[in-house]
Amino acid sequence: MKPGHIKLITAIVPLCFSLAGCNTTTVKTTSYEQVHLESEVTPEELLLDVGVGIFNPGIDALSVEEAGVYPKIREAEARFIPFKLMETLQHTGNWGVVRVVPDRISEMDIWVDGEILKSDGENLWLQVSVEDASGKRWFSKKYTDIAGKYSYDGTTANRSEPFQKIYNQIANDMLAYRNQYDAGEIRTIRTIAELKFARDFSPEVFHDYLELDEKGRYSVTRLPAEGDPSLQQIRQIRERDNIFVDTLQQYYASFVNQMEAPYREWREAYFLESQALKEVKSESNARLIGGALAVLAGILAQGVDSRTANTAGWVGIGAGAAAIQSGLQKREEAKIHVEALEEVSASLDSEIEPHSIDLEDRTVTLTGTVREQYGQWRRILKEIHATETGSATDAGK
Repeated sequence: MKPGHIKLITAIVPLCFSLAGCNTTTVKTTSYEQVHLESEVTPEELLLDVGVGIFNPGIDALSVEEAGVYPKIREAEARFIPFKLMETLQHTGNWGVVRVVPDRISEMDIWVDGEILKSDGENLWLQVSVEDASGKRWFSKKYTDIAGKYSYDGTTANRSEPFQKIYNQIANDMLAYRNQYDAGEIRTIRTIAELKFARDFSPEVFHDYLELDEKGRYSVTRLPAEGDPSLQQIRQIRERDNIFVDTLQQYYASFVNQMEAPYREWREAYFLESQALKEVKSESNARLIGGALAVLAGILAQGVDSRTANTAGWVGIGAGAAAIQSGLQKREEAKIHVEALEEVSASLDSEIEPHSIDLEDRTVTLTGTVREQYGQWRRILKEIHATETGSATDAGK
């Protein structure tokens, strides 16, 4: 065999093994997890209120183009996913009030924060952390799920949320952790949340009711009397605050309702395009492998001392080269699928524009300005509290 042939074979054989490895298909399946419900009715005073924050979209540290992440869609998902988790927690009946609360703008007994690690219609990866009002971390955990074969089947009667399993898992983990607490500990969590709210509005009255340790955890140092007028006024203010936060829920509900259909279509299209992309790549690799092997066989035939074999060898090399060229063309088709995904993503961007809600005396644009509007609302509440109590509290803070 000629030295040049040996060099070509040395180059082609690793290529065949490499492509064969790329051509391996892994079949993945997922199981559905039902959400757990309490067997006994929990007294209302022992139901913890839950605030679910707007998730981190997870795009800061990524090269958007290389990772295939679409920022506007991620930002929308960062609001959509918390709302779906909130709905799941509400439906269990295991908790008190459950709200989507951006930036922890109102005191809650339990906080749920998260980050989107991956979301492409087929995969959803989330990093979720839960802590209570005392600052104690319950858990921080990564959740992953893969959309099933029939998740986007248009003929399926029950077109449920493709990734409901993740929301159920989070709800079940939260319930399991909460069940480790006795009634006294749950009451303490609720008291800390109330006193933190009271301290914010009347620091001159409630500044020494809580103590913060070196670990960043709060503990109760003393309690106001149940009939304390200052506490009663704080509870009235907090009720007004809750009413405003509830108006935010109407916004998020409207946002999700308008987003849900196009978002599902985008995820379905992304899912189907991803599957097609995998098939194209698989077919491309198969053609490249076949072409490489044909070229290899042709080279080997060239090393045989026979005119017929030599002719067959040249034919094999030509056919192999054609197969490799065909495989490269298939990879060009893969780029077309990626472009189709970009078009679908662009179409969703137009469906998730900001929405406004009307309050009694003003219209508030919540997208991008929720925290600012809430800041104005808190200042109004502090002015009301200062007027009612005649306190010297700086209402502008």
